[in-house]
Amino acid sequence: MRDRIIDNLPQAVGDSDALPPVRREHFLVYVMGPYRTFDVDALLPPDADVEIDVPSFATWNEASGEYAEDEVLRLLQETRDCLRDRGFNAFLAIDVGISLEEMDAATQSIAFARASNVTIFIAAEVGDNLGVGIEIGSVLEDLLSSDGMRGPAAEATPPERTRRMMVATEPSVRSAMLGSVHARWDASVRTFTDTVDCCRLCAQFCTHIQNEELYGSLDRLD
Repeated sequence: MRDRIIDNLPQAVGDSDALPPVRREHFLVYVMGPYRTFDVDALLPPDADVEIDVPSFATWNEASGEYAEDEVLRLLQETRDCLRDRGFNAFLAIDVGISLEEMDAATQSIAFARASNVTIFIAAEVGDNLGVGIEIGSVLEDLLSSDGMRGPAAEATPPERTRRMMVATEPSVRSAMLGSVHARWDASVRTFTDTVDCCRLCAQFCTHIQNEELYGSLDRLD
């Protein structure tokens, strides 16, 4: 899948537009965002003793509603473009050009996350009718399926690739949910105020992971 993503991004494949080349072609950054509701609690084992509320990814701040779907997509695209300007090969699922007839959206997201050096969830403040995408839920479900994630949150051992995942959220998104993401999946959770700030945080995280691959304990994926 890595080779397919790298090969497809500079081309207009299917319904996707060609993206300009970047310096770090093999450093893939999968950027995701909210579309539909997803209940993570339904995926936990019945006897799981979770000390912190498990996120439903469906409940958002009551003052939500500022974002329409096209505005969320614009935020994702602007973050993608900003990361690409900094040399990272950032992409959205729609950029790869794989048809849903060939591979459904949830399966695509799992494959993209597994293939990427970094996966970023951008959790903008949205209405209850949107919630966080089934694509994000699918990736978390994939992580929950590992042996180390079965059981109490305090005893969970997330796979190493959770170190490659970050949640970037607006301040008004429910903090208990984000605490659970960090507690159970050990993913990095950071808060942004606007698109520029979001890109800065994402770029810092990408640089950190790149350094961990070059000089630290993370394996290089290329």
